Amino acid sequence: MSRMDELTTLCRVIEAKSFSRAAETLGLTQPAVSMQMKALEEAYGAELLHRSGFEILPTEVGRLVYEYACQILRLYEESQQQVQSLSGRLAGSLWIGASSGPGEGLLPVLLGRFKQEHPAIRVGLRVGDSREILEAVFSRQLELGFVGRLRRDRHLTFEPFLNDQLVLVAPASHPWAKLRTIPYEELLTAPLILQQQGSGATSVLQDALREQGLSLRELNVVMELGLQESAKAAVQAGFGVTLISRLGVREELETGKLVEIDVEGFALRRQIYVCYNRSAPLSSLAQTFLDFANQAKGGASGG
Repeated sequence: MSRMDELTTLCRVIEAKSFSRAAETLGLTQPAVSMQMKALEEAYGAELLHRSGFEILPTEVGRLVYEYACQILRLYEESQQQVQSLSGRLAGSLWIGASSGPGEGLLPVLLGRFKQEHPAIRVGLRVGDSREILEAVFSRQLELGFVGRLRRDRHLTFEPFLNDQLVLVAPASHPWAKLRTIPYEELLTAPLILQQQGSGATSVLQDALREQGLSLRELNVVMELGLQESAKAAVQAGFGVTLISRLGVREELETGKLVEIDVEGFALRRQIYVCYNRSAPLSSLAQTFLDFANQAKGGASGG
């Protein structure tokens, strides 16, 4: 691994506050990430990271190195893109983020196809709730974010990207699986598993309930979990039902692991947006991917 790779890894660890999440983003093992950080600390002769509870945080020296590393990597990316524009070949690195719905189904497919067309590039996808992704785009840790909620922010630009629907799903063994349609009132008392506050899906549900004069407090919420994958796992284990993005549950519906249940008079549709920081122009790589994604999204989403 080069020193540039180690600086990239340092940035991802600090941004994710976790070795394991950084490893997932970079496509590395956790021990490999730890070894890179150890090598970088030896090169600087100082501790760069420390553990605080469950989080990995930078030391004072680590924060200084991180700020310089961001500048170095940005200049490196810019130089790569200038060279590629002269040669006509796309290269460099692209880091994007997405909330659970598009991030666990659609975006990996789009990135994979984009990588096939441009093998010299390096891509990374960070999945989190909408609030987390928007913060990362605002701080320019990520160049593009695909989220299911808007935020009034003069620093961010939002563009409609894709229509999505939240669907109620239950395990195949659930009594509702044979009914396929339930009255709206039954949803209010069902053991409900939700994604955490800040997720686009939960925000859409809150808005819909507000129109009915209701709130989350009046539902039988038995669990609030971090990501969509956790909610799906809890439903499959029989702990309740959940409202979830159709984009992220296609495979489970097709294989019969989960069953979609219609709720009378209760359809939740939303817009997936792509956002970027308006204080800096998109790189040529990010713009090329965005153009590609807008053209390819229909086939990748199954729509």
